[in-house]
Amino acid sequence: MQCGDSTIFIAGDCDGTRPWLTDATDEGTLAGCNAASFPDVQHHKRSASLSIVFTEPQAAMIGASYKSLAGRDIVVGKVSFEDQGRSKIMRKNSGALHVYVDACSGKLLGAEASGPEIEHLAHLLAWAVQLELRAQEVLSLPFYHPVVEEGLRTALRDASRQLCERHAEPMPIMASAVGC
Repeated sequence: MQCGDSTIFIAGDCDGTRPWLTDATDEGTLAGCNAASFPDVQHHKRSASLSIVFTEPQAAMIGASYKSLAGRDIVVGKVSFEDQGRSKIMRKNSGALHVYVDACSGKLLGAEASGPEIEHLAHLLAWAVQLELRAQEVLSLPFYHPVVEEGLRTALRDASRQLCERHAEPMPIMASAVGC
């Protein structure tokens, strides 16, 4: 958050990078710590990017966007909420989720989504991106039924299938709830 080599530190939407309230809070802490310890300025790992738009349906971007990953070897796991169980029950079955997974490491890099109650799914994805979890690691975590978040499992299974095909590996056997 330092301006060049100066003693000026900035944070929040005025720095032109991530203009969201949650990021401004983190940046304020980082900038304040570095200003207080100047000239011993430290680089800190930033939290995963998380942007949620509270519209109907909701929209979110988590971690790296598809556009920012241009030229990288990725697989895109997808799910539509049109036929997803909980979304249908709520009569809010529109939208989609795309998850971006590194084709070599299997790490979850980011996601973009629009759909019902995406704020909750986005929050979980931000944790997974920040922890640098692989798609298979996220798939090994519990998914309650019936919830919209099961759509994440469907998208990750799609990405996992693509990774297995690329690496000529069999798909891991995973438990599945009915209707997912």
